[in-house]
Amino acid sequence: MAIETSLQPRQKWWNVLYAFICFVLAAWGAYDYWVTIPRKEEAVAAYDAAAKTVETVEAKVTASGTAPGASGDVTPEEVAAYEAAKKVVEKGRPTPPAAYDRPVQMWLYIVGCGVMGVPYFLAAWLGAARKRYRLEDDGTLVAPEGRFAPGDLQDIDMSRWMSKSIATVTVSGGKKVVLDDYKFRDMHLIVGKLAHARYPEDWTDDARDMKKIRAEAEAAVAAGPGDNANAGGTGPTGAG
Repeated sequence: MAIETSLQPRQKWWNVLYAFICFVLAAWGAYDYWVTIPRKEEAVAAYDAAAKTVETVEAKVTASGTAPGASGDVTPEEVAAYEAAKKVVEKGRPTPPAAYDRPVQMWLYIVGCGVMGVPYFLAAWLGAARKRYRLEDDGTLVAPEGRFAPGDLQDIDMSRWMSKSIATVTVSGGKKVVLDDYKFRDMHLIVGKLAHARYPEDWTDDARDMKKIRAEAEAAVAAGPGDNANAGGTGPTGAG
């Protein structure tokens, strides 16, 4: 029976999650760039204008020798502006945006996360979802790289299988076909068939390491029946 892989569900959901996080960060960066930072700049500008008004009116009062509101060179309009400006100044000068705020929001969040990040993770998911690996009954391997008859399969490298769940098949012409069980469901069945056919003493047809299996069996025999019976036991026959 032919074996065909499908995308591991976690590959879809992780990429969708990363794309969503990038979208949220991009939206936050855009809001900061076009709303929050301009508001801060407007508040600082309003404070500076108010401080200038207070300074101008007070200088005019000092020159004329009359208090704001008294008859003299200060007009009623200037008095009203002075009083409004004074209230703004008394609140203290707002903290202006840092010089790096706009570049960070633009390049890191809007461009990095939004323009580049969201499409990248969505493309990674959709691209992987379109890939199919198939091992047919006659031993033909069908992969995104092409269709390879049994005679085209020269070797399979299992050095990263136990640590990374990745095997690499070398086909005619030196081309490499990477078989990744972490990304694709049932890939271990294809890898097992190919590895067992070439190295029957080392691998089972479901890609288990025969050396490890033999070592565990030998360790169990060496431990003896008594040790096996009491291993990890704390029941009525165990110590204590």
